[in-house]
Amino acid sequence: MSTIVELSLSAMDFPLGRLLTAGTETQIEFERIVPVGTNTIPLFWAWNIDFDEFEHRVREHERVQELAEVEKVNNRRLYLLNWDAPKGEFFEGFTAAQTIIRSAYGYNSHAWEFEILFPTQEDLTTFHNHCRENDIQYTLGQMQILTEAGDHLLNSILTEKQRDALLLALQRGYFQTPRQVTLSELAVEFEISQQSLSDLIRRGNEALLEHALLDASETTSPE
Repeated sequence: MSTIVELSLSAMDFPLGRLLTAGTETQIEFERIVPVGTNTIPLFWAWNIDFDEFEHRVREHERVQELAEVEKVNNRRLYLLNWDAPKGEFFEGFTAAQTIIRSAYGYNSHAWEFEILFPTQEDLTTFHNHCRENDIQYTLGQMQILTEAGDHLLNSILTEKQRDALLLALQRGYFQTPRQVTLSELAVEFEISQQSLSDLIRRGNEALLEHALLDASETTSPE
């Protein structure tokens, strides 16, 4: 059963947070965190800073391999950071537990705030054990268990194959920009033709959109 967890920890206890915000007025919001092997590549927005000083300071850090500006919107800039995370780092727990980070926000030396989706209770246990073994202190906030009632509702919208296809595509980064996997690669893993998988994803997305955007009386039954 999936669980959404809110938690926070000090920037001083979070190496990446310490690198990006500690001792400054910088505000950071993660757009996406991409696992690459045992490492994680964050894509984040930064604002309320001297960008030249920020870029120089981050690039000078011994663990930073690359800091690339992706986009500039008003007084915010979107960056991609490729860095060599220390062993036992906080994000390593997310990779080990195969979590989905829904949001992450940090400011100055104050606590970083995260909203994380754990697909199973075992994943949540894996993450907690990682933090305990590496002496990572965090404060647990609200927890929301996605109930069986919610599962039944989802099952009434999607067929089992549609749900499995969408979940696989989501987990492998098919919906990310840029895509982390091709449709043909997913089809091989799903053991069906590329066209059949494309149809499953298309019909599944259509069913979810109909449920979300149209009146319930106008939605169609799953095929």
